Amino acid sequence: MALSIGKVYELEKELDSVFSGLFGANWEEVNKAAVMKCDKATLTNLVLSAVRVLGKSKETMQSAAACYEAFAEEVMLHQNSVIQLQDELLKSKSEQMEAVQTTVKSEIRSFSDVVKKGCEDRITATQVKAAVKSAVKDDDRRRAVMVFGLEESANEAVQEKVKDVLKVSCSTARLLVKDCHRIGAVRTGYVRPVKATFHSNETAALALKCGKNLRGTRFSGVYISPDRTREEREERKGLVSQLQEKIRNDPGQYHYISNGTVSSRERGTTPSPRTPASSSQPPLSTSIPPSSPRTSLNPATA
Repeated sequence: MALSIGKVYELEKELDSVFSGLFGANWEEVNKAAVMKCDKATLTNLVLSAVRVLGKSKETMQSAAACYEAFAEEVMLHQNSVIQLQDELLKSKSEQMEAVQTTVKSEIRSFSDVVKKGCEDRITATQVKAAVKSAVKDDDRRRAVMVFGLEESANEAVQEKVKDVLKVSCSTARLLVKDCHRIGAVRTGYVRPVKATFHSNETAALALKCGKNLRGTRFSGVYISPDRTREEREERKGLVSQLQEKIRNDPGQYHYISNGTVSSRERGTTPSPRTPASSSQPPLSTSIPPSSPRTSLNPATA
């Protein structure tokens, strides 16, 4: 018989039922006087019932003993598993510690060798900080664009103005702008460019790509270009000077800036496949619009 709590409760109920049926009380209340009052048939039933209950109790005790032994064996197995895992953990920790010590000793020897050789190319902490700072700035610029020619007014909501421009240029996509602000000090007669920052590089690239769609719209005087560094702006300025010179010297050709160089082709012909637009801003060409007197920076040179 398999041991279970239910079996134990059934045995208890059966024992109570026997005494309650014979004496009208539970077994704790039965005394000698109550037994002496019983006739032979009642005593016979009592003995038979007691034998039956004792037999079941014996089976229950045997099942309990078997369960206890199985439980004890299982506990021993678990204890052995725990001891084995502890041994493996200690061994692993020891191996890791040895590996760390070996690595540290190796690095110390390497560093010592470098110091002894008096290496002239050691990187200083200042250089590391400068490199990290530069990388962060580059990432920030990739997530931003410059908007030129956007009308400026006092107490303006510049971010709403930029959103209106993007709705026209990228009508099929919703570009979420993170931040917008004007660049430079306020000067009479000039329109300061706007730096618009997005949440991702991909969104900024899409804004640049859609910038060409502003031509022929109410924002035809607005241009979107990458957020370039000072060096890149100087390089761009030089390219624009070369482009303007080519336009003056050879007005019959179509001149444009692509991939960091000034190129030319016959008007009406297809550009070479190797000359994709260097940015999402329309390439500078002979169709450069006249500079606005209110624009502080030409989008081509910024």
